[in-house]
Amino acid sequence: MKHIVGFSGGIDSQAAARWVLNRHPAEDVILLNSDAGGNEHPITVEFIAQYSSEVHPVVVVQAEVQDMDGLAKVKIAEMGLQPTDLLTFDLMAHLKGWFPDRRTQFCTHHLKLLPQVRWIKANLHGQEFTRYTGVRRDESQNRKNRQPIEWDDCFGCPLHHPLVDWTKQMAFDFVRAHDEPINPLYLLGFNRVGCAPCINANKQDIRNWAKRFPEMIDKIRDWEMRVGKTFFRPAKKGGSIRWIDDVVRWAMTEHGGKQFSLDVLFEPAACDSDYGLCE
Repeated sequence: MKHIVGFSGGIDSQAAARWVLNRHPAEDVILLNSDAGGNEHPITVEFIAQYSSEVHPVVVVQAEVQDMDGLAKVKIAEMGLQPTDLLTFDLMAHLKGWFPDRRTQFCTHHLKLLPQVRWIKANLHGQEFTRYTGVRRDESQNRKNRQPIEWDDCFGCPLHHPLVDWTKQMAFDFVRAHDEPINPLYLLGFNRVGCAPCINANKQDIRNWAKRFPEMIDKIRDWEMRVGKTFFRPAKKGGSIRWIDDVVRWAMTEHGGKQFSLDVLFEPAACDSDYGLCE
């Protein structure tokens, strides 16, 4: 039996990986990382390589054009793309006609899950396996009713959520208790580190990307121009359209979006964590 963990470089997947490694022989544990269509920050990429070298090997799987389905196949044919061509985040959005959002988070399906399904079919050859995630109930409304074990229709196997009742602080404490390195982006105050930025990024993360790594905002602006759609879709149907520069301006304000935050006036701290990582 192989025990497969999706490893994003974020603390939840890292804690799930450690939980599995504590219970099963290392040779039976497979950590799979999908590169999010090139939307990861270089620091996350470097951290995954460090973890793979120092803690447990991580297999990096890249999304390909063949991981798209539905109406996207028409555009694929029109563009003359090949099945094994690299599928980037912006190409996925172009083929779909819009960027993913909280309601239609198809980036997970096309850039993470289907590439891993393809890898499993090519490399395990009928070997029995089960999957684990770092999903926690307190992450969102969509996850508040998740059960510890479910059936995974996408992979056709049991799906375990060992951290389902944990808090994020518990995940950090668990990993630190095992003396494992932690993605440095958390020490800079980021809440989500798998993508740069994530479509679910909060105001603090967007402000942080803009102040610490403005090239990530430049990247999104370029994608918006090429796709012709906004990266962050309106929170409500019929809501105002906001391009990335509008979103960054909003992120620089306090609640209500009318008064600039005092944080805008100061340089970001060298270490800025809500989880005790700077102590």
